[in-house]
Amino acid sequence: MPLVFRSTLARTLPCFAFTLIMSALSKPEIAAAESAALKPCGGGFFQLASLPDPVGYAGNFAAPLGGRLLTGGGSQFPDKPLWLDGQKTYTDRIFALASLTGEWQESATRLPLKMAHFAAAASDRAIYLAGGMGAEGLFKQVFALTEKNQQLEVRALPELPRAVAYGAAAVANGRLYVAGGQHDPAVKVASKEVWSLDVQAGAAGAAWRREPDLPGIGAFVGAMASDGRTVYFIGGVGFDAAGKAVQSKKIYRLAVGATEWETLPDMSEPRVGPVTPCPVIEGKRIVVMGGYASIFPGERRDHPGFSAQTFIYDIAQGAWSAGPVLPHVKPTNKDATGDVGPAPMVAAPGAVWQDYFIAVGGEVRASVRTPSVVAIPLRAL
Repeated sequence: MPLVFRSTLARTLPCFAFTLIMSALSKPEIAAAESAALKPCGGGFFQLASLPDPVGYAGNFAAPLGGRLLTGGGSQFPDKPLWLDGQKTYTDRIFALASLTGEWQESATRLPLKMAHFAAAASDRAIYLAGGMGAEGLFKQVFALTEKNQQLEVRALPELPRAVAYGAAAVANGRLYVAGGQHDPAVKVASKEVWSLDVQAGAAGAAWRREPDLPGIGAFVGAMASDGRTVYFIGGVGFDAAGKAVQSKKIYRLAVGATEWETLPDMSEPRVGPVTPCPVIEGKRIVVMGGYASIFPGERRDHPGFSAQTFIYDIAQGAWSAGPVLPHVKPTNKDATGDVGPAPMVAAPGAVWQDYFIAVGGEVRASVRTPSVVAIPLRAL
């Protein structure tokens, strides 16, 4: 089914002069002109158009495909937050953004399931969603989103060996890697399992292959990154033998074909639920954005929000440094289920598109989502 772009004359006319100017520019000039038109929101970040949903989503995906930025799936509390006995719901909606200065448009295509908190990653030709959860429980289904003849298509890939949610994913050397997560959120156990699937075009009879387990106690709601030849697993949370949550400041690296993960220097503090996948900029730096370091001990209604400090890992030097600080607009209604933001986020997807690192939505306080979309130029990282 084709992507549907619903627009109105009223929306189009204010952009008419800008469109005429853009049509006469080269691609680099277009990028510069779009950047100049973006709204700064502090710390070197810019706001793109918010998602066309007043609440927003967490546990969704975001990735470029066919020249556009796509996002979809996710969970939200549409009516009431957790402390007012709100119930989580899931979506199969997909949205597309055609330019940095454009508006999100809803696609006529839907995901096969109302789902969220899957492991998501992308290659240059497809977006992959593995596992996740919905109202029915956890999934082991895997889907690939592709675009052909201006139409968005969703096809099934071989199922994961076990249902899993809150895992993370990356693509390297033509394989989709899925690591960590939980097989039963009611049980205080984090998965150490890592699996990979050949997703190269034309791969026949592909089957999931067990890769070396994550070191330690396992982790869920971590992040992954890839430089095309190596995958990284960053942060997350696991449980010790007594069932106590252990927030992770670890980063592990696995070269394609290696028999074990390499443990790299720790972050200065943990990051649970960071934006994923993390970008590997110029093959030299990994950017970790969003997430939190420790559990807030107070009432959920009084949650102060998540970690604003980003971290940057220099691969060659094996050293961490502090990156930009995320903008944080304080909420005006503590009992709202959606926050206009921008604010530091957890369980948000990240994408590199048009020379920006972009985070789409996410959770900004306990059970509170945001439709806000923030972006930072890669040159600033």
